[in-house]
Amino acid sequence: MNAGQRVFSDNIGENRVLPRDNFMNDDDDSEFAGLMAGVKRLHNDRINVYRHRGHKKFVPRSQDHNAAAPANYPSMSAPARDSHFNSGMQTKLQRRIRQGQIRPEASLDLHGYRQHEAEQTLAQFLEHALQQGMRMVIVIHGQGYRSHSEAVLKPLVQRWLASQPGVLAWCPAQPRDGAAGASYVYLRSS
Repeated sequence: MNAGQRVFSDNIGENRVLPRDNFMNDDDDSEFAGLMAGVKRLHNDRINVYRHRGHKKFVPRSQDHNAAAPANYPSMSAPARDSHFNSGMQTKLQRRIRQGQIRPEASLDLHGYRQHEAEQTLAQFLEHALQQGMRMVIVIHGQGYRSHSEAVLKPLVQRWLASQPGVLAWCPAQPRDGAAGASYVYLRSS
């Protein structure tokens, strides 16, 4: 072997320490100590992000048994949901419904109906669709632009759909089918 080359085994026993002057001088030490004045030393390298979280206690809702609401229809004070998917539905099926990839087999246009007429017509329409074994229908309820205060039929339809056991999902339609003025409704199979 060449005498000028160093072999790895030659370095094993050596511990070279640079002189303190070359590494850090006293000014650097005092400046560093000043910058680190308010810093606490960590005793391990893991940080518990949940330590400062407050624990919320479960408070059961009080039920008002005096409220007179029809058994098959949610109260008008309940907020209408723009869309709903049953918890057991596959994500891929939900996406297909939202994107309008499943074409509706029937449609119902509720423009011009009064509330009670719309509810009766919708009930008959969905009953007929379930009897015929349809899976996807579209309900056109409008957006409520011509209403004096706010939309009437849209929240009515959404609340009614929420109370129906035969309805698995509903969501706003795609623009080609009426956008927010219509809802895709996915039904249970018979």
